[in-house]
Amino acid sequence: MGVALLEEFGIGDALAREESWRYSKTALRALGQNDFVEADAKLVVPDDLRAQFDWPETRGRRLVFVNGAHSPQHSDAHALESGAMAAQGGTLAFAPTRDGESLHLVYLSLAGTAAARWNASAAIRIAARGIRIVEQHLGTAGADVLGSLRTSVDIAASGEGSLVVLCDLPDSVSLYRREQVGIGARGSHASAHALFGGRLQRHESVVTLAGSQSRHVARGAFVLRGRQHADVHLDVRHVARDTACDVLWRGVADQRSRGILHGAIAVDPGSDGADARLQTKNLLLSAHAEIDAQPVLEIHADEVKASHGATVGQIDANALFYLRSRGISAADARSLLIGGFCREAFADLADPQLLARLGALLDERLPQPAADAP
Repeated sequence: MGVALLEEFGIGDALAREESWRYSKTALRALGQNDFVEADAKLVVPDDLRAQFDWPETRGRRLVFVNGAHSPQHSDAHALESGAMAAQGGTLAFAPTRDGESLHLVYLSLAGTAAARWNASAAIRIAARGIRIVEQHLGTAGADVLGSLRTSVDIAASGEGSLVVLCDLPDSVSLYRREQVGIGARGSHASAHALFGGRLQRHESVVTLAGSQSRHVARGAFVLRGRQHADVHLDVRHVARDTACDVLWRGVADQRSRGILHGAIAVDPGSDGADARLQTKNLLLSAHAEIDAQPVLEIHADEVKASHGATVGQIDANALFYLRSRGISAADARSLLIGGFCREAFADLADPQLLARLGALLDERLPQPAADAP
């Protein structure tokens, strides 16, 4: 195929040579060996997959996309009636006008008889307050599927929005996501990402704090095993006075999986009063797993508060010993420590139902110790 299609998705060889793609080359070469066809948007959604996104609390505000195309059959028919939302093919436009509106977006990557690809895009404008979007990615095992989603979010002055992304993908699905966020004066944006599974997940978040006193909070975690590969690139730019960002991520890798967290914060000239924080902590559960943590700060202004930190290590042996000494089995002790480590990233998630769903998913996807583990 390969080079032409990868370039169509923005991940061709030219980009692979850039620094931001340097650690993803192996996964890109593997994808490049496939001859992808256009994904079939009319494939049947299995009942067990539907059960994973048919949440009672989001009925009436849910849109479903099958292999990149809007599926009226699985979406809530009256979700589009407000006039604030429109979906055509693989493109979504959402401009909520009332405070507290919410939207549940479901993107399904369904395997057909051959390797397939899909593209989708979303344009979101937020001028109200308390707007919440949940974006869920699911898929079926089988032939390889490569999906691409590009989202632009424009938060107007004093607007307030949050985005929660849940990715739970089989190993035959690869996903490229790029979200570009602009935040106006006194506006705020919060994001939370939980990444599980997938052959390759590439997530790019580009946030511009464009107006004075704008705020951005980012939380996330990836949990990987087998040969799964997650590549997260965060780019936050302060271009106005008195802006603030707070970025916190966790990563866990087991077996031969690979995780990448590149977090960059830039404070432009004249952006005095900026407050920027970036922290990532990561756990390696196998001698063959790998995590690359790359925090970057670029400060070009005075009167700035900024900090960054990154750690990559193993489970704390003392903590494990303490739990074992209290009668907890080795497997349960590991699960408690890994689960608690990841939950730190989502401790301030305000929605209790969503937090419960995320916690249950985390428990299901935590790496399991070998049967002969002590």
